[in-house]
Amino acid sequence: MPRPAPARRGLVDAIARSWRDPRGVMAGQVAAGLSEPRALVHLMLACMLVFVARLPEAVRMAEGLPVDEPANAAVAAHLFAWGAVAPLLGYALAAVVHLVARGFGGRGGFLGARAALFWSGLALSPAVLALGAADALAGGRAAAWLSLAGLAALGLWVWVFAASLAEAEGFASTGRVAAVVVLVLAAGVALVELAIRGGAR
Repeated sequence: MPRPAPARRGLVDAIARSWRDPRGVMAGQVAAGLSEPRALVHLMLACMLVFVARLPEAVRMAEGLPVDEPANAAVAAHLFAWGAVAPLLGYALAAVVHLVARGFGGRGGFLGARAALFWSGLALSPAVLALGAADALAGGRAAAWLSLAGLAALGLWVWVFAASLAEAEGFASTGRVAAVVVLVLAAGVALVELAIRGGAR
């Protein structure tokens, strides 16, 4: 007997459900058929929402720069970063993610890795918008608790991404995928810190 087609739900509903059942949401996307245009839409929406969320902080930090119209300069630089650079980096990162997953026995393809990465970014966008709004309202004076909230949001992204990638690549354990993601992130941060320290000498 053929399986019933997955029910179509709205994007906002899917984002809300992904916080509770990220693997189930990705399973629904896989069952419906992954597509490059949909993955690209998810990526561009995520970049646009992060651009909106981070813009107040960028404008505030640009106020002390010795340039004409620092606010306009901040908007232009931020728009270029999130509208052009970030999508390209997203595609490159997704390719690396799939190659690493394949090294661990993943059975998905490059499109599956892109779908998992781009969807997890879009799924986290409400948290990013909330953090951006809180920072704008606080005027940059609530760094401590915003940092904690940012770490919590990062943890949520790791879980959503790991669950989505596990489903797309055919891994049985979401927890193991999440552990690998955390280790890779920690290694990346350590390498960046070493590079910064080496450049400062």
